[in-house]
Amino acid sequence: MKKRLLPLLLAALAALAATFPQHAWARNGYGPPPGRILVTNHSGGTVTFTVAGHAGRTLAPWQTTDVYASPGENTVRATYVQFGVERTLMSDRIFVVPGRSIPVTLAPENTGRVLVRNDGPVAAQLFVDGRPGAKFTPFESRVVSLSVGRHALLLAADGRMLGSRDLTLRAFEEPQWTVSAPRTGDLLVQNPLPIPVQLVCDKGLVRSVAAYGQTTYAGLPVGTFRLTARRLTGELVDGASSEIRAGGLTHWRVDPPSTGFVSLDSDHFLGVEVRLDGKRMANLAPNAPTQIEAKVGWHELVVTDERGRVVLTTWIEVEPYSVERVSFGYRGHTQAEGYGRTDRDSRSYRDTRSGRGHEDHDGHDHGTVVASGESCGMP
Repeated sequence: MKKRLLPLLLAALAALAATFPQHAWARNGYGPPPGRILVTNHSGGTVTFTVAGHAGRTLAPWQTTDVYASPGENTVRATYVQFGVERTLMSDRIFVVPGRSIPVTLAPENTGRVLVRNDGPVAAQLFVDGRPGAKFTPFESRVVSLSVGRHALLLAADGRMLGSRDLTLRAFEEPQWTVSAPRTGDLLVQNPLPIPVQLVCDKGLVRSVAAYGQTTYAGLPVGTFRLTARRLTGELVDGASSEIRAGGLTHWRVDPPSTGFVSLDSDHFLGVEVRLDGKRMANLAPNAPTQIEAKVGWHELVVTDERGRVVLTTWIEVEPYSVERVSFGYRGHTQAEGYGRTDRDSRSYRDTRSGRGHEDHDGHDHGTVVASGESCGMP
């Protein structure tokens, strides 16, 4: 009887050992039996569950399986692959009791990911639900991790939107969002001057900008865009060629004008020639007014009548935003009265800006230089 029981006992022990092929009992003799980890996958995706020192086991969504482990502390991990990278769903230490089952439930994954491509030549900023997120270099692609659920995504560069999308992220999925490079850009023009200007493009279209104002040209084709800034009366103030970048915002600040205006009012009974720094600027008929444009700064003004006599010589300051007014002539003389007079006798003027005044021996006021009191006025 004993002889027949011994083979049956050995067979039972062999079957039990075959049930736990990955575990060995104590080194000498029969030690404590292994414990069992009962794993349930509620993560929502396919994962690999691994006990340290043993091969991993793949679990489909909602699948349950048991994994045997040596008694004592064991490190267990649950991982999955997304966008070609292994992600950790769970990592923990579990104390296994010999011959007993330890339940482990893999909780739902609460992290979603989206691959964002900035397919443009400019650096960009990602905004998620209105809050700033990752920054992208030109042509950069990056996997962005967010909580699962619905999100409003926006990619912007230099304050300008390149693209937007509402996306519902789910765990384990691999959505992709590519923002292509736009073919247009914007131009912001700032007018820091105390006078309004008109902006004229190459096509002749005109846009007015108030003093200290600004305007934006939106959706301009990529490339060079030429603008000219002029006074409301048409005189040139500034001009520039701006390079419009795809999806970018280019700035242009109008520079102050390099010229101003001089208003001339002749009371002379003869025609006169007006020279500024020796250069002829205008010829006036008797008792005629005119206006000339000159560079900003100080200039020597000389007025000579058609007989070659100097009517006025003085220094004037041309300013960019006001009009310099100059009056001159012999209001009290007739042509006969003027004959025979010397230049020294006939040339007389009053400079009201400096307070200096000169009158000839007969008391006539022959000329006036008046600076305009209209600050920032247009001519």
